Amino acid sequence: MKKTILAMMIPALFATSASAVTVYSEEGSQVDIYGRIQYEAGKRDYQGGFAEAKADKAERFGGDGEARLGVNAKYLLNDDVDLIGKLEWTAITEGDGDSDGASDGKSLKSRYAWAGFRFVDTTELTFGRSLDPYAQALDYTDILDIYGGTAAYGGAIGDVTDSLGYKAAVNDKVDDQVLLTYAENGVDLRAGYAFADDNKQDGNTGKKNQWSVSAGYTAPMGLGVVAAYEQQKFGDFDLGLVGEDNYELDAWITGVNYTVDGFYFAALYTEQALENSISKLDTKGYELHAEYNVDAWTMFAQYSKEKAELDFDAIGFNNFKWDSIDTTTVGVRYALTPKAKLYAEYVISDSETLDDNLDVVNKDDVYGMGIQYNF
Repeated sequence: MKKTILAMMIPALFATSASAVTVYSEEGSQVDIYGRIQYEAGKRDYQGGFAEAKADKAERFGGDGEARLGVNAKYLLNDDVDLIGKLEWTAITEGDGDSDGASDGKSLKSRYAWAGFRFVDTTELTFGRSLDPYAQALDYTDILDIYGGTAAYGGAIGDVTDSLGYKAAVNDKVDDQVLLTYAENGVDLRAGYAFADDNKQDGNTGKKNQWSVSAGYTAPMGLGVVAAYEQQKFGDFDLGLVGEDNYELDAWITGVNYTVDGFYFAALYTEQALENSISKLDTKGYELHAEYNVDAWTMFAQYSKEKAELDFDAIGFNNFKWDSIDTTTVGVRYALTPKAKLYAEYVISDSETLDDNLDVVNKDDVYGMGIQYNF
């Protein structure tokens, strides 16, 4: 089968940034470089985490700079098979990075690092740190510049941290993953298995393994549907309480979106459960998103809701419930050029969390603004 323009378009997991620069191209082989620089400021997060002091209080006004640099590579083996690979790094100048970038201040960390094969322009098999199949559903609402996708990712379970700082939460990227994808004629199928070892000191400590699958379809009329499931298993996951090990995280999500005449609408429903033999943290949530684009302006609003229930006989929490997410996010984006934009977002919060006394407290509003340039 001769190569066509489809080789540069699908599947989406290898799509090159629209502003990428080709630095090498010869006989079907190609290397592209892309990146971005941004600065964001505001009261963007909270001073404390789940069950910590000031878990409900917004941080003081401040800012962070970030830069990303990525490389996409393709090498033609024959008419039907390409070798493909991707590397991408994030540099944070100060403070903490986001969940898919660096996690320590003033650090450099890889976002993607994978290599593999593309077969007949439709199927990919890759190995390394790559996109989680679950992200196919997350991407329906995780499209804001600062916030977004809050209920899709999950609040209460994602806030839980064990005594060593490890988290049991869904994310859009996975280390040590074998990923198989198929994309053609609007159909998008993905499956991944991530190897981990709770005795391996590589940042995956605490996790034994995880696997996930997703399926989506986008019709020519602009209507899309998606469903995904993920399971994570933990061995050495210590919450500081007797019997707190061998946890299992199960998460599933389904959604629909629609694009027409400058409008984009999306809705998601999700359930997650983190449990072992003596405890269970259960969540149910949904998310609604609407946006409108006209000329250089994009205006959007997103409502996120999640209810959490903790059942833990050992400390007397039987059917303990709270609204872990209850937020309305509004924002605006202005395209200075096709490669640069200004944006601002405000989160109106009625969410609840647990403080260091295990009391339910209401979380403050947060907001942020930024400038971003892509190349």
